[in-house]
Formats: sequence, structure tokens, C-alpha cells
Amino acid sequence: MIPKITKGSRPHGIMVYLVGPGRHNEHTDPHLVAGSPLLMAWFDDAQLDADSAAEMAREIDLNRRTFGFDSGEQHVWQCSLSLHYEEGELGDEKWRDVVQSFMDKMDFTEAGAKAPCTWVAVHHGQNVKGNDHVHIVASRIREDGTKWSAGNDFRRAQSACRELEREHGLRQVSGTTSQRWLSRAEVERQGQERDGAARFRIERTVRACAMGSDSEAQFVRRMRRAQLIVRPRFASGSDAVVTGFSVAERPAQGMRPLFFGGGKLAKDLTLTALRTRWDDTLDSATEATDEWRAAKRGQRIVHRDPEGSALDENTARKMAQEIREVRRRMRAVPVSDHQQWAHLARETSGMLAAWSFAAEDGRDGPLARTARAVGRSAQRPGMRLEPLPAPLRFAGTAAFLVAMSQAPAPMAQAMVMSQLARTIQSIYQMHQAAGELAELRRLDDAFAHDLAQIAGPLPDVPEEAAHSGPVQAPGALRETQGPTVAPRHHYAATSRSEGMEMDR
Repeated sequence: MIPKITKGSRPHGIMVYLVGPGRHNEHTDPHLVAGSPLLMAWFDDAQLDADSAAEMAREIDLNRRTFGFDSGEQHVWQCSLSLHYEEGELGDEKWRDVVQSFMDKMDFTEAGAKAPCTWVAVHHGQNVKGNDHVHIVASRIREDGTKWSAGNDFRRAQSACRELEREHGLRQVSGTTSQRWLSRAEVERQGQERDGAARFRIERTVRACAMGSDSEAQFVRRMRRAQLIVRPRFASGSDAVVTGFSVAERPAQGMRPLFFGGGKLAKDLTLTALRTRWDDTLDSATEATDEWRAAKRGQRIVHRDPEGSALDENTARKMAQEIREVRRRMRAVPVSDHQQWAHLARETSGMLAAWSFAAEDGRDGPLARTARAVGRSAQRPGMRLEPLPAPLRFAGTAAFLVAMSQAPAPMAQAMVMSQLARTIQSIYQMHQAAGELAELRRLDDAFAHDLAQIAGPLPDVPEEAAHSGPVQAPGALRETQGPTVAPRHHYAATSRSEGMEMDR
């Protein structure tokens, strides 16, 4: 949750704006969700208009007039609280609890030892970026004529928001997250629904290519074969030392490409973080430099990779065994080993992204959404991914999924998916032990909604095929009609079966 604070001296102008249409006609249903008891008694169920805005402004300004404060002072405190767009709509009742707690923590209310201030919170719903948000307007003059102190108010608001995220299970902005929010320019320039924005597709593709590559050079080749425009960033005065990269989708005719740096896509997709996966040798560095230079100049790929093949049951069994072995080693990783868990989350997210890249043809499908949910576990505040002496990786499996050339059989899909689901369960249990409620909720939703669409039509995996016991995962993979995962443009039609049931 992001607070944005401003101060002013004209409560009437602020309130008229808040109940009006907004700069982009985004104020579709402005109404109160919380406020001082007297204002809530007057306007709780009322339709807000210019007249009610004027009345509320007069009430907010009453203490200033009563105690003779200068009207030119910045005695009006305004703060917007915005949720991440993937939170959806929080609802008035929940917003009431969140805002009331926020104002208590900020010492505006009678919950503190001082006289309260007059304030209201107007709910607008989602803005043009898709963020559900409220606007708080408060007088800085208390009912006894003393002034509310604005010292360090931004830092105090940030601290209050972090506490509220934990208390209410909201997305932790400074917690375990690897994604940034869409900017207004991205929303407007793409002209896309926010969940289908180009940045999400590019992130999924870059993550898939990275996790499916055995070297930095192969990573560059895979991105270019995935039809991304790749732009390396060389060190100053050098054409051999690459320090970062940006990528873009090929635009429609007459349009300019919109580039994103690796770190703008996700914190664990910077070139520095990705290099923790690959061996650093003279030969590998030279090959990577060749590919980066070719990408910058728009020249042909320098080296070739082997062609992909079909995912049959024998190959799927080997892939499932690789995932199962990584899961076995995960059991020895303590919850406090944030570096290893960050690598594991990135690998698992990359596996799902690789499958999505092969199967979902740029759509924001259930695999892509699950990859994003798991990917949020890949970073912690102030932590950079470091090379590990013995990292846990899904190198072979991810590489195969990226290069998959034919629609796999349902049983082959089921063997791999059952092991991936158990891997996500292990990450879920880590967050559970760490008490990270927001991450638990998102992974629970991923199981209950997104993976259910994939697992529903898949056949049961015999124990002797999966080499694993029954699953005890977070959400329930419900029986749903949904597409079986298949390579680009093709979704295999399969009959409905019992699927992979996952009990809470």
C-alpha cells in the first residue's frame, strides 16, 4: 500500500475535486468509507456532490476558524492510500478498518492521548492504473486548538502502511516482492488491460528464457528467438563489458518499441542477478559478448542451439524426477536462508514461465499468473541475489519446456505439473513458517484458481509414475473445465477427469 501526502490551505477545493469526475473521469463512485464520527453520521449513506463537498469542507475548516489560525497556513493534510492493482477492490468495510487504523497510528483520532482532528476518507475505486485507493482529508487543528505535528509524516505514514499490510494480509510493498507497479505511461501507451500489458508478457518471456538457458549467450539467443528486441548496455568506453540490458516487443507498424530494463521487469531479472545462475569462464564470457554485440547491431545470431523435441512420457518422467530431487534437497534449507529460498523461488517461477511461454502464446494465462505469484518470493528488502556454491536448479527441465516443439500428452503434463505443485507447496510452507500472510494468500489463490484450470482436465498420476506420495498443498485444485497445456497456438482437447486434487 502506497501513501502519497500533500498539504494545503483550501479544504473546499480539495473536497470538490474528490467528489467530482477527476482528471481522467476516474472518480466514478466517490463516497465516504471513514471519517470523524459527526461527519460519518451526516454523510455516511449520502450521495456526495458539490453541496456535500462544501459542507464537509466547512466542517474540516471549523477548528481553524474557531481558534483563529491564519487561513494561509497549510492546515489541511491530504493523503491517498493506493493498493497494488492485483489486489483488486478491497471493499468499503475493509477500507473502513484500514483507514481507521491508519489514522489511529498517525495520531489524528481520539485513540491517542491528544484531542482528535476532523477528517474524512473518500473511496474512489480503481484509478486509470487499476489501483484501488482512498483519499484522506484532515484538519491539522485539533478540537482543543492545538496543532497536529507534521514532523516526519511521510516516514510515519510509510511505517503505518507496512504494519497495516501485515495486519490485513495486503501486498507487502517493501516485503518479499520482485515486481514493480505499472506506470501511467505504460497503461496509456499499451492500450491494454492491465493484466495483459506488454510488460507482463515480456517479463514472462525473459524469465522463461533465463531459466531455460545454460549460459548467458544462450539467454541472449533465446530472447531473440522469442521475437524480443534486445538492447545491451555496455560499460563506458567498452564494447566488450555488458553491464545490463533492456528488451521490447516488436511493435506494430508505425509504433515505437517500449523498452524495459531487466530490473524494471523484476528485481531478480537484472543481469547481475541472472549471472548468479551461469558459470563465469573466459569462453562463456566471450561467447556472450558475441551474442550481445550481434543483438545490438541487429545481426544474425552467432551460435546455434539444438532444436526442441516433443514432451513424451519418458522425458516427462525424467523431468519430474529432476524436480522431485530438487524438492528433496529443499527440505534441508532453513527458513532463515533467504538467499537459497530466493534462488528456489526464482527457479520455480522460471519453470512456470517457461511452460507458459511454450503453451500460452503471449496470453496472461494461469501458468503466467502463477509464475508471477511465485516470483514475488524471489527478493527481500535490501537483498541482492548472490552466487551460491551449490544452487538448486531446474536447468534441464526449464530448457526443455522453452524449446518444446509439440503438444505433450496429458499424462506427461500431469507428471510434471504434480511435481511443480508440490514445489510451490514447499515455498508456501516457508512463507507460513516466516509468518508472511500476504504471500500465503497469493499462493493459495494461485492453487485454487489458476492451477485448477490446468490440473482439472489432466489425468491422475499413478504413484509409480510420479514416484511421490499424496499431495498436501495450500488451496484446493478444484475440478474445472479448462485447457490442457500445449505448445504455442494449440490447446489439446482432453476429456474431463478427476484431475489432481489438492487438499488444504
